[in-house]
Amino acid sequence: MPKTSADGLVEHRFSNGQLAKILKLADGTDCEQALSTVGLQGPVPTLLVIGGASNMTPESQSKLLQFFNSTLASLSERLGITVLDGGTDAGVIHMMGQARNHIKGQFNLVGVAPLNRVIFPIDVKPTQASDDGNYAPVKLEPHHTHFFLVPGETWGSESQWLAKFSSVLAGHFPSMTLLINGGQVSLKDLKLNLELGRRVTIIAGSGRLADAVADTISGVAPSEDEIIQNLVKMYYPSQLSVFNILASSLDDLKAQLDMYFDC
Repeated sequence: MPKTSADGLVEHRFSNGQLAKILKLADGTDCEQALSTVGLQGPVPTLLVIGGASNMTPESQSKLLQFFNSTLASLSERLGITVLDGGTDAGVIHMMGQARNHIKGQFNLVGVAPLNRVIFPIDVKPTQASDDGNYAPVKLEPHHTHFFLVPGETWGSESQWLAKFSSVLAGHFPSMTLLINGGQVSLKDLKLNLELGRRVTIIAGSGRLADAVADTISGVAPSEDEIIQNLVKMYYPSQLSVFNILASSLDDLKAQLDMYFDC
């Protein structure tokens, strides 16, 4: 059974043995106080993973699995990077959790998700039932070390929190966002992260939004979406960069990430 402290912090041990700290947040919660409550203190380098894995080709999936297992998790472990994502057991978030487990990593892996869209430990009650049928509740990914369950009825409610937690926790340390695949919620994430001044690397070849942004940057097939056009115009190349996971060596991406974070 989960253990609940006086401040509402839940400690939950998943069936795989991973102990996670889970905190339900109210509107207006101070980010620094929330981080302190779960024992996360900065400044530390942070990496935010946004996106999904829908309609991905088998080749893209294979390359991404290699990237998560052999590059991203190992880099985070070696440099003490705190990784943040959406916290649910699906898509690239599932890949991130599995990668941490694959290397037996000890780095902090923090999930931020809308309270009413996840299946949560019994001691953490939703504000109200969410059974509209449009989105089935999703399980929390069981290799994460911390979760923030934030107010909201829809996916995307967590976007502002994710971006702010990443920036507050990083402080003056290096911080980056990776966009992999993704749809409309990821576009909201992308916009918020850029507005906060975060560096964003687009993983081209992963499909959907990531490819639309990359193709707009290259001019090969510019997106008709005005939001994407405007973001590219405003933030490339100052904050946006592209790495094609299908056309380039993962060693090159590893070298780029090493150079960015190991400074």
